[in-house]
Amino acid sequence: MKNQLFNTKQSFCKKSKRERGLGTTEVIVSMAAGLLVIGAGAMALRSTDVLLNRAEIKSTLRQNTTNGLRLLRSEVERSMYIMVNGSVASKGSDFNLSDEKYTESLQACSEKEFKPVFGLRMVELTEPVYYGISTSSDGTGYSLLRCGASLSIDGTYNETEEIFMAIVIDDIGMMPCSAKKCTDKEKAMKENNIPTIINGLDMSFGEIAYKTPQRIHREPSLRIETDPSYKLIKFIDPNTGDEYNDSINESYLERKSSSRSISVYPLYLAAFARADKRLENYGETGVAIDSAFFPELNSDRVAFLVDGSGSMSACILWGSNYGDKKTYWNGQSYQKTRRACAMTRMTSLQKELLAVLTDLHHNAPNTEITLTSFSSKGYTNHREWSKSRVEGLVQIGNEDNYLSAKEFVNSLSNGDVKRWGGTAPWDGLDKALEIEDVNALYFLSDGEPNRDRNGNTWSKKDYASTVSHYIEVNNKRAAPTKVFTTALGLESVWMQMFAQQGGGIYTQIDPDSLKSNNGIGNNAGFCDPSNPSANFDYCNNADDIELTGAGQFRSP
Repeated sequence: MKNQLFNTKQSFCKKSKRERGLGTTEVIVSMAAGLLVIGAGAMALRSTDVLLNRAEIKSTLRQNTTNGLRLLRSEVERSMYIMVNGSVASKGSDFNLSDEKYTESLQACSEKEFKPVFGLRMVELTEPVYYGISTSSDGTGYSLLRCGASLSIDGTYNETEEIFMAIVIDDIGMMPCSAKKCTDKEKAMKENNIPTIINGLDMSFGEIAYKTPQRIHREPSLRIETDPSYKLIKFIDPNTGDEYNDSINESYLERKSSSRSISVYPLYLAAFARADKRLENYGETGVAIDSAFFPELNSDRVAFLVDGSGSMSACILWGSNYGDKKTYWNGQSYQKTRRACAMTRMTSLQKELLAVLTDLHHNAPNTEITLTSFSSKGYTNHREWSKSRVEGLVQIGNEDNYLSAKEFVNSLSNGDVKRWGGTAPWDGLDKALEIEDVNALYFLSDGEPNRDRNGNTWSKKDYASTVSHYIEVNNKRAAPTKVFTTALGLESVWMQMFAQQGGGIYTQIDPDSLKSNNGIGNNAGFCDPSNPSANFDYCNNADDIELTGAGQFRSP
């Protein structure tokens, strides 16, 4: 374990905004804002950690609360829901930190003094991120400690590394005596050291008030409230009793010199887990999920066919910092750059698909799915999810299936992007339409096919014949499936025709912003290194070239 956080209806085209392409504000910003904020919080927390561990530099309480709360708020807002202890969690085991499913991951947090307060269920992670009470960095008070998957500077999680533990908020105050003169009971509390007090803390949430217990003498001056839907984390007055005579009105930080308080700073936070607007009532018993990439998902037997080609590595939102060189698709060729990418096409797809799978797992567990990624035969992302390859439709409500599906989706961004492959969706489309029970096909791509179904050069002349072929196959089924297509970063005429004739919806995701190179590698030539910020190391060979959205395959 490392004591740090960082590891260096009717067939129609979707109307209004979707018809024109979802804008940056609606899609890219909504998905990437959490990454940007959390990345900033991660950078701030690293700075805080440095400050706290250098004797010659002491962070102020203001810096502490600003930097730590920035990370905490962004993680809460990025999460699906909150997990807590106590009778309030009796509504379901998923929300109960005491449930045995969390025992092993919580045990990994026991290397330090750690009293769990709440957990955050993240879409991207198998295990929750936990926050708990621990000792302060100088050992004289309390802190709020984070325990969970490490965070990169760009805001992405790394669950393959060891659990990381780090102080998020240091110098949480210690509750004073209830009056100027301590009672005998309060005097007796002074015999308990801080680890003993932490071990005995009751951090359960009450069933009626949805709050942790009122804090008393020598306990941490932090009290937390949630709500019945497990979406809220709010810091509140640690003790509202008459004995404190309103001398304390909010949770607070405190820096002491010996036994004398030299500085106090209020601690405010009210953050909500991601309010999932995709979920809507559907009929009397089901739900409909309206995702940006997978709209109006209300079927119970769904085939997901998504693009795994190398062009999905294109960066759609650049960060402001630099790090190790990484390879991205720039719209014409692969390039290496040190500039940090906050989100690629692939990570935007992964976030949306993981969110949909999570919604289905919790809200429509009887839904059966298949998962397939297409690229070029022989390349790493031309593959099926192992469970659906063997079993066909697989029930997503099963915990093992759900975790395996998430692992498959996360794996699509692994490896050398130059080995992800080109755009050849035909095997995936053939397989999806062979499964008789499938009643909805969601097909997403960010590029025109490299070749047609017969292996010849793809052109506009192939649009009608290709669509006609698959519609004919679909109509021969006992029950034709609805076809939903999503064009990611381009306008695809044939995909629009396919959805219209397949009784589904064509969705076009912001072609301008997704195809934009955002100021990096925007060169006329394939290997033109004229943009110094791009830091080109090499150009790719003809086998790896894919000209996204151009309607044809090109080589330099």
